[in-house]
Amino acid sequence: MTAWAKERFDKTKPSFGPRSFKDSNDPVNPTIVGQQGCFPPGVPRVYLHPFPFEIVQMPNRMIFLYEFDHEVRQVWTDGRPLPEDAQDTYMGYSIGKWDGDTFVVETAGFNDKTWADRAGHPHSDKMKVTERFQRVNADTLTIDITIDDPIAYTKPWGGQLTYSLRPKWTIAEMICLDNANFDVMLKNEQAPSK
Repeated sequence: MTAWAKERFDKTKPSFGPRSFKDSNDPVNPTIVGQQGCFPPGVPRVYLHPFPFEIVQMPNRMIFLYEFDHEVRQVWTDGRPLPEDAQDTYMGYSIGKWDGDTFVVETAGFNDKTWADRAGHPHSDKMKVTERFQRVNADTLTIDITIDDPIAYTKPWGGQLTYSLRPKWTIAEMICLDNANFDVMLKNEQAPSK
């Protein structure tokens, strides 16, 4: 990490993993009462939540349907370049192409409101993510992910994720706000003061 990223990382309080905190400030899954949350997880973090996703191939694009908070992502496959001035969003702007039997996706145009993972690793709005999807066999998909962010990291880093095909599963409606403890927060906010 660069000094910029280390300073931000030290302030993160994840709700998951070995650095988890009871009073998490995770922008996706906070546990501090009154803390704003349920923001889209962004890429690559969306793959680190324990929910399925589906990829739908269409002419000129792929649609990624993530069960987590019903996120939808478009990956353009019509040959357009990755724009240098893409609007900064949570999930970024994605283009994809085939390299033999590997589907390569490049994504940029991120805002810096999310973490790269559930452990609290930050990223800047200059982050670029490259995903390499490959069917290892009929039932297994791997994704090699590389994060390149010169503001946050001294060199590119990443890893590999492996997924199993589940043809009988369906993408359910999972809404983050329904799963957050907002009823308790509302009761606390609406309680008469003594």
